[in-house]
Amino acid sequence: MTDATGAHDDVAPLYPVTARAFGGEARRFAVATVADPSPRLAYGLELLRSALRGAGLAELDEPGPGETGVWRILVAPRADARIRRLEEQDVLLYNTEPPAEQGYYLSRLPGDVVVVTAIDDSGLLYGAQELAREVAREGRIPLELDRGESPDLVVRGPAIGLQKTTVEPERQVYEYPVTPDRFAWFYDREHWTRVLDELFDQRSNIVYLWSGHPFSSFVELPDYPEALEVTREELALNRATLNWLLGEADRRGIQLMLHFYNIHVPLSFSRHHGIPHRQPQPTELVSAYTRAAISAFVREYPRMGLYVCLGEVLNGVLHGEEWLFETIIPAVEEGSANIAPEDRPPLMLRSHGLDPERIVEAARHRVPTLYTEAKYNGESLTTWNPRGKWQEQHRMLATKATVHIANVHILADLEPFRYAAFSFIQRSVQAMVHRLHVRGLHLYPLFYWDWPYSPDAAEPRLLQIERDRFWFAAWHRYAWKADRDPAAERAYWTAILAEKYGSPEAGAAVFELYEQSGQIAPRLLRRVGITEGNRQTFSLGMTMSQLTNSAAHRTWDDLWESHAPGGERLEPYAIREARGSGHVGETPVDVAREAVIFAERALAAVERARAAAARDLDELSRLTTDAEALAAIAHFYALRIEAAVQIGVFRERQSETERLVRASELVAESVEVYRRLTDIAGPAYLYANSMRTPQRQVPFRNGFDFGHWSACLPEFEREARDLAANVRGIVANGMPDITPIPPQPRFTEIDARIDGPDLEPVVIERGARLFTGSDDAIVDLAPELDGLRGARIPRVIGGDGQLPLRLTMPEDGHLLIGYLKGESDNWLRVPSLETDTHADERGGLDPVLVGAIAGSGIAAVDVHAFRYEKGEHTVALGKGSFLILGATVADQRFTGRVVRDEKNSQGMLDWLYTTPTNGSH
Repeated sequence: MTDATGAHDDVAPLYPVTARAFGGEARRFAVATVADPSPRLAYGLELLRSALRGAGLAELDEPGPGETGVWRILVAPRADARIRRLEEQDVLLYNTEPPAEQGYYLSRLPGDVVVVTAIDDSGLLYGAQELAREVAREGRIPLELDRGESPDLVVRGPAIGLQKTTVEPERQVYEYPVTPDRFAWFYDREHWTRVLDELFDQRSNIVYLWSGHPFSSFVELPDYPEALEVTREELALNRATLNWLLGEADRRGIQLMLHFYNIHVPLSFSRHHGIPHRQPQPTELVSAYTRAAISAFVREYPRMGLYVCLGEVLNGVLHGEEWLFETIIPAVEEGSANIAPEDRPPLMLRSHGLDPERIVEAARHRVPTLYTEAKYNGESLTTWNPRGKWQEQHRMLATKATVHIANVHILADLEPFRYAAFSFIQRSVQAMVHRLHVRGLHLYPLFYWDWPYSPDAAEPRLLQIERDRFWFAAWHRYAWKADRDPAAERAYWTAILAEKYGSPEAGAAVFELYEQSGQIAPRLLRRVGITEGNRQTFSLGMTMSQLTNSAAHRTWDDLWESHAPGGERLEPYAIREARGSGHVGETPVDVAREAVIFAERALAAVERARAAAARDLDELSRLTTDAEALAAIAHFYALRIEAAVQIGVFRERQSETERLVRASELVAESVEVYRRLTDIAGPAYLYANSMRTPQRQVPFRNGFDFGHWSACLPEFEREARDLAANVRGIVANGMPDITPIPPQPRFTEIDARIDGPDLEPVVIERGARLFTGSDDAIVDLAPELDGLRGARIPRVIGGDGQLPLRLTMPEDGHLLIGYLKGESDNWLRVPSLETDTHADERGGLDPVLVGAIAGSGIAAVDVHAFRYEKGEHTVALGKGSFLILGATVADQRFTGRVVRDEKNSQGMLDWLYTTPTNGSH
């Protein structure tokens, strides 16, 4: 029993006077704010009022001047006269820096007054959110309240793709009209509410919607009725959905950005006008259409920001500036003419596929709010210490844009597993802030192409926003504040995981599991991978040729020059090892050993978690599968790296066949590990890579056919058998005679017509001049080319460095193009999937003849074949000079043979991994 003071009647009160003697703690509240709150502020006030009522406080509309027992809460910007007066009177003092952009400050003042202030509505929203959290946590308004925060990165949020995992017939990657049958989730308002609430809880403030050419799904153009790609019923639904989404996002402080590629036009438009639906350079027709489409879109959806990719199909280096300043920006200006410049949403430019410095420098004087973006670790996650030319590009863009943003892109090396290495993520954001000087985060989901679903083989399908909650939450937490105490962060995440899995011990173990397993793929890929791009699915493994002769698979130098610490690749490592030289920096053997250690630690952690967990056991079981699969991947790569070193040392010394025997044993062991990996991950995942298209080419070509471990396992088994057979032959008989692919008959020619400025017809034969206005001539050539009819072009192309061609094909076939080797900027470069997803659309990435032509004044020439259908085509290959070597039939057999072996390709020992025939190759 207690008395009126609250003390037990059998115990003397500790103090003779209690709080109740002065009226007690206030149990009512009143909120004052601006006269016409914005949707963001109104949403924050709604959250705050709900939390206060949930704590048992009653709301008063207007308490009297002398009324006591009332919390008076003022939520207003610093420009408000009431806030200014409190500052001038030294009643409201800032114990930290005053709030900056999106920041807030909370303070309890004398007289039961609480202030929430900021310099903008987003800051007021986050301040109200933070006070609501404090009230919910404590069950009352805290008596000690004097703190504020402002974000390190002012733009923070995920990319969500209006994309599919496979390509639709007649279309190409990125090209999907927005319709309910393709994207049912886009119309699901309950789903969007869950996503937006989760993002707001993480203080994410932007969503980047990615599409190829979205305008034909959201606006109808009177002048171009043929451009509409949806029915009018679907158009009405799209309009309603997007406007609802814009409103719901805005009140949570979230800006929507619509990403689009250039130059794409609707398939219906291209059919109507008889043009390709991807245009490599501007034309009057596509410029007029695109300008009309963007202008109409901006007028209809004025709150939506636009996010522009000038690279890929459009040759951004040559035409990006023209397209931006003569089509896109004028369209935006027309559409937003009735909006004050300072109120217009941002325009965001990708640096992908172009030289951005000149374009951004010019654009910033024309665009009121200009965002720029560049990839963080390319299209993977590899290091928290980016360096080299990518670091310099980030720093340059940071000096020119309103906000420069780091894009954590695709995550090809992390698919399909869960990932939440909290300290790796924190260090990466610290690198963004302190090394790259960025002010924004663009975050891909872990399985982008299949949003909203995860790749888990579960029914019903798991949602990424739930499965990968810690991925999103960690990046957004550190984007808000990067420099947090590591020990405090461990405690923070452990407590959350303990709540999820039912015990502190389980929470600590799962935290350790994430930390250890999260190191495996990034370290291995950066040291031995072919590319950081989405061309490689790291979890599916690598062939021995890709490890021992990586250059033959079109390595992407940026992987180790910008997205890895200094160190050695496999082939240089083996050479230094063979010569007894010391090693420099991080080595493949280092990361192989470390990957196995990380894997073993992760497995130990998961066992501790399973022993201690009391909740969410299904998810813990899936985490266990991930840990076991990643451990198998670590061992698979470690065995193959050791085998590659053995082969590399043998290749350098040309002796010690026991090294080949050991390599064969290691590869065989790696296949047994891969078989276990297939048993572990195979049933757990629908597929390993979310981009199930021909763009995925490592370890095996075509991500649809080779998108699962079960599809790759037979290929690795065959490789191991062939290696073992070849090694047995070498041990028994010595090194075999390497028989190169013999010369073939002349390619079967078709009578294609090639037109263009400064072209001259030429017969491809010895003594023929290579270029117009030049004496450089063919000295020798492959018989496959001898006598074909081609064309000469200038050695140095004037103007923008590009030579447009008009090709007329009498039947389906191949156009043969000669690429001149050497580092001269005058020469055309082979297309790259790293900068152009469409680069392999017509084939041509790999040579059909290597070193096919030798000439005076030039290095050797590789021949590439590009598919073209019957009819007329505009051919825009890019900047630089090349050889036009004629055209050949569609079913021409190409051997890829090496005519001149400048790189000693036979000596690279790739034949070790091919089937032996009668003891020779």
